[in-house]
Amino acid sequence: MKNTDEKYLKIRIALSLNTLMERSKTNSLSKGKNDDVGDSYNKIALNSGIRKATVSDTFNAKSAPKSTTLIRIIEAMGFKVSDFSKIYDSLRDEEVLNFKAKLKG
Repeated sequence: MKNTDEKYLKIRIALSLNTLMERSKTNSLSKGKNDDVGDSYNKIALNSGIRKATVSDTFNAKSAPKSTTLIRIIEAMGFKVSDFSKIYDSLRDEEVLNFKAKLKG
């Protein structure tokens, strides 16, 4: 049975978003800079119309985003919800716990 504790879910969401951000940064480096693609909290905030603090809190597992906020963040990075879902579904408990420790670190 999967852990459905709210904190655990916030960490899974944050880890999935951080993974997408790393992909976005890698794509920017290999394909050239694209200002339409969010590869920083500020760009994501500007591209999505969401406050930078909300973006930061979501990426750092400090808050659980509404579904509309999550979708806007994902799309602001140039990805689809299905890209996020694949990462989220593939996460192992060990990865989530390691990310949680990194957040506290």
